Amino acid sequence: LEFRRVLFRSGPQGDLQKAIEKSFGSVAKWQEQFGESAMKVFGSGWTWLVLRAGKLAIENTPNQDSPLSTGGHPVLGLDVWEHAYYLKYQNRRPDYPKAFWSVVNWAEVAKAYAAAK
Repeated sequence: LEFRRVLFRSGPQGDLQKAIEKSFGSVAKWQEQFGESAMKVFGSGWTWLVLRAGKLAIENTPNQDSPLSTGGHPVLGLDVWEHAYYLKYQNRRPDYPKAFWSVVNWAEVAKAYAAAK
């Protein structure tokens, strides 16, 4: 369990961290923008960290759509369908993307980024 906490809460490192900082200014700014973008999804959909044309971007897709269908390479996705958060967060939807960061497996996100490059 202790290993899991360290793994999931360490944040992006290495090439992924550098790319996030280059694209968004800092990891904190990216996380803020990512959460704000997630709150703009109306109804069912996803918020993504996507590698598109060699640059990281935040994108939203409706329903079951993926950035793959428009040529993007998903690196990290947040399910913002109501079923993903309602049991725990109910009408406190803004708390959901904030809590998301505590369960991200950054090693897997780094692998997805490396594979997309």
